[in-house]
Amino acid sequence: MKSSKQRPSVTRRQLLRTAATATAAAGAAQFGLAKPPHAPETIFWNGKLLTQDPSRPSASAMAISDGLLTAVGGDRETLALRDEKTEIIDLKGHTVIPGLNDSHMHPTRAGRFYALELRWDGVRSLKKALAMVADQAKRTPKGEWVRVVGGWSPYQFEEQRLPTPAELTRAAPNTPTFVLFLYSRGFLNRAAVNALGLGPEAVAPEGTRYEFTADGGAILHAEPNPDLLYGTIARLPQLNADQQRLSTTHFYRELNRFGLTSVIDAGGGGHRYPDNYGATLALAEDRQLPLRISKYLFPQNKGREYAEFQQWMQQVEPGDETLSNLMHGYHLSGAGEFLVWAAGDYENFLAPAPDITSRPEWRSQLLRVTRLLLQAQWPLRIHATYDASVNAILDVFEQAHALEVAEHRAGFSGIRFVVDHGETLQISTIKRLRMLGAGVAMQSRMAYAGEYFLERYGKAATRRAPPLREVLASGIPLGLGSDATRVASYNPWVTLAWATTGRSVGGTPLHGPEQRLSRSEALYCHTVGSAWISGEERLKGRLRAGQFADFAVLNAPYLSVADADLPLIESALTVVGGEAVYSDGSLTPPLKPFAPLDPDWLPVNTYGGYQT
Repeated sequence: MKSSKQRPSVTRRQLLRTAATATAAAGAAQFGLAKPPHAPETIFWNGKLLTQDPSRPSASAMAISDGLLTAVGGDRETLALRDEKTEIIDLKGHTVIPGLNDSHMHPTRAGRFYALELRWDGVRSLKKALAMVADQAKRTPKGEWVRVVGGWSPYQFEEQRLPTPAELTRAAPNTPTFVLFLYSRGFLNRAAVNALGLGPEAVAPEGTRYEFTADGGAILHAEPNPDLLYGTIARLPQLNADQQRLSTTHFYRELNRFGLTSVIDAGGGGHRYPDNYGATLALAEDRQLPLRISKYLFPQNKGREYAEFQQWMQQVEPGDETLSNLMHGYHLSGAGEFLVWAAGDYENFLAPAPDITSRPEWRSQLLRVTRLLLQAQWPLRIHATYDASVNAILDVFEQAHALEVAEHRAGFSGIRFVVDHGETLQISTIKRLRMLGAGVAMQSRMAYAGEYFLERYGKAATRRAPPLREVLASGIPLGLGSDATRVASYNPWVTLAWATTGRSVGGTPLHGPEQRLSRSEALYCHTVGSAWISGEERLKGRLRAGQFADFAVLNAPYLSVADADLPLIESALTVVGGEAVYSDGSLTPPLKPFAPLDPDWLPVNTYGGYQT
């Protein structure tokens, strides 16, 4: 990617003006009225472009200059724009989509830990998963851990069950091993219990508990508070700053492998701003980010969230990014996904739903922070799994809005805000969200936890969990995503398969046909819908002149492959801002591999990420 020294410093408003000019000029050129100011740098042709542009839903070619699409159309008219310097790339009939955009992920946190983690994403049997643990334990040095931190479901395994601490001890008798399942349970082998100095006298945080097993291991239960799981992860050895940067680099290319060109960072528990953002910030400052990241700030000090936001408001401001940052993809969008911890309704479907209204001061804390954000015009998003929680939160939001309007301020009408998750939203609540101008970000968490939801709440509730179709039909902007990496996998094709088939990664039927999306609708929600979440739908999400040249050339025809093959799709070529960030070598030469992660025992060096 190009150096920042080659990029002018231009505001978002100027960028939008530039994009509009490019749209007009390119459109005029296609109709023979004028020519763009110069020939394109690159033309891709002979493809099947799913543009997401209603004025031209399909095309076969596109032209790129200065990181923007300058023309999208047929082969003949697009190739006519070239000169002797234009690079021509034959798409060989491949399907091309706008770059996928995950509306809710935790990428900067995931990048910090990626190199340390043994990923079970995509593994089809528990036997294989435990063999991976045993193999990794042999190369893991004393003092280090084997850790599997989310991205899997027991129902993806042939055995259809969770591992036991005893099995982890047999696989790694002398190496501490920790396995996280969702934010529901954690599993420790005997060596891990000993390394942490745990015993029957150990006191777990409120809403959690230890279960010590006869073999000397332990199960950590979030019922439903995940603090015990957060705290255990925080106690494990971490990488130094240089290692975190390289780990993050490898993780972001792994995202590019699946056609992701943008992710919206929802912060996360145990992930402090700005202290834990150093690796991604360093890549952004060196113009080495291979995807665009819109970040939200997540307070960590329970009961002191207001002071945290006040401090951040003195340091950063959403919406004032330069073109350099926008083109290279790292900027602040707003606040969330937690605004105050007291209003968090943890989504552990192995435990009863929490009642946030039973917590002292939740309302006053949320009202105070919400008004602060509204007055500062900060966009916000809030974690809300259950319908009862959403309604209680909306009571506070509506009160905050009324108080702001009474004082002659804009309230919610001046910002975008998003409800995250919403698995049990009801029709009446969806109407309330629309009245207040909300967007909704829904993720494929049910693909990994749906069997437990089904067992607890029954088939009728599961058939509309979440109500994807009802939200989309209401006119509310809907962005799809994953909630990776500790809950679900980061593979967006699992999300698209779940949204369109209604099935979990284990094949269990979940949401019914009345809530499923068509493949075109799901793609729209994973591109344009997610771009709305971060306020960038005028810049990305479509293959249209004037938008960012962000796209993925797929290794299979998305619209026609069998349902079972949807999760197997990957990108043959991923492009961000006109620059190739991933290539499998079939259309363009493979990219130079990154330096191996140091030290060489790290799991990613052997297993990589998602297992296919």
